[in-house]
Amino acid sequence: MSEIIPSSRYQQELFSSLDDQVEADSIVRIIDKVVDVISKESSSLKEKQNDVGRPEYPKRELLKLYLYGYMNRVKSSRKLERECKVNIEVMWLMGKLQPDHWTISRFRKENTEEIKGIIKSFNKFLIGSGYLEGKTIVIDGTKLKANASSSRNMNIEEISERLEDIENKIVYYLESFNQNDEFDQEKEKLIELRKEKEELEEQINQLKKQNKKVYVKTDPDSNIIRTKEGTRAAYNAQISCDLKHKLIVATDVSSQSNDFKQLDNMYKNSKEMLLGKKPEEVIADAGYYSPDTIQKIEEDEQVNTFVAELPEQTKGEFKYDKQEDEYTCSQGKRLKFEKQKLNTRSRQTRYYRCNECSGCPIKNQCTTSSKGRIKIRYINQDFRDSYREKMRDEQSREKIRIRKTIVEHPIGTIKLWLGKNPLLLRGIEKVKTEIRLVSLSYNLLRIYNIDGFSTLMSKLNNYALQPT
Repeated sequence: MSEIIPSSRYQQELFSSLDDQVEADSIVRIIDKVVDVISKESSSLKEKQNDVGRPEYPKRELLKLYLYGYMNRVKSSRKLERECKVNIEVMWLMGKLQPDHWTISRFRKENTEEIKGIIKSFNKFLIGSGYLEGKTIVIDGTKLKANASSSRNMNIEEISERLEDIENKIVYYLESFNQNDEFDQEKEKLIELRKEKEELEEQINQLKKQNKKVYVKTDPDSNIIRTKEGTRAAYNAQISCDLKHKLIVATDVSSQSNDFKQLDNMYKNSKEMLLGKKPEEVIADAGYYSPDTIQKIEEDEQVNTFVAELPEQTKGEFKYDKQEDEYTCSQGKRLKFEKQKLNTRSRQTRYYRCNECSGCPIKNQCTTSSKGRIKIRYINQDFRDSYREKMRDEQSREKIRIRKTIVEHPIGTIKLWLGKNPLLLRGIEKVKTEIRLVSLSYNLLRIYNIDGFSTLMSKLNNYALQPT
């Protein structure tokens, strides 16, 4: 059987260019066009005039390199440096520029706000071209392992013990100064101890300020979070998606282990990234269930909110009499208003106590308090009750069912692209930039898959001709 014979490596070719070696409908042509079009109306990627020293590599080209890299699961700056030398598509995309890995890495670290501005400009194109509708926003989160060592982490008790030990050593060295005229070596050790003491005090203050239990030495902004792979230093990445094409609207990163406080934050971020356009609906799972926040969005913003309700943790059956402002239990006993105060989550709460519990046949099943059973009622209890009724109808249940079909696709794709060790940068602001870059790459590849090369290129050309 005959075989296909490869061409000679030494055969010279005439009238051949780098452009001829890249397919006519290659994704790199879309990446190149998108960045060029968006950068014209955005000041985020404009180069600074510098007449001294070596010229800088264009930010536009470095952005193109990162977009191509994330789409092809190449995120390391060293690997991207190699791609610039061996990959024909990357050579075409970069115009044969070959920045070193330090230059590539610094672009991602030092251009946080610029990259956010580019995403806003790209969202403007998505909205104007009909890709991004912005009517229904679906919110979800996922835990991403931080680029941090699991060793040398300390909780607040361990730090406090270490701090006490350091203070005792400082006292010892100060006493030795008074007894010894030659204390140069002790003085140097004392300076080191005082420096370590300041660091430990700062670690304790940071833990208290951020409401965290463990200080992660190699990335203090991260937190010890329980993930599917086990408990480890991680971040909680937040994503909001548009219903129409599953495009990512906004992203954020938190060090908190749960999503409880993220609903309002992600709503505001989504509104900002939609250039001020207010969505009509917001959908999220039970992790975001915060009645106060839901009420704020529904009443102040006039946005229909569908958040899966958490099960009520009630013990016993009680009926509320609005006119008398009191509860009645299943045994006919009355619980009268006692006081109003802020609870542990700073919510205004009213407390009702029963003074008729003695002699009740089910007292042991109802309460162990000698002062009688207490029933809590929130200031916005009427809204809470009506919202639970709303979430139990079929339309609301359907909204919650479709949530997974929208947001799980981009989250799964992003986690696949990022790999087993997803994050390369340390510090929450830099991690936010990583997530923004990969979300921009996802959106770009998504619209390429939706419309194909010709239609998308036509829309980009038409957009470029519009007045800015």
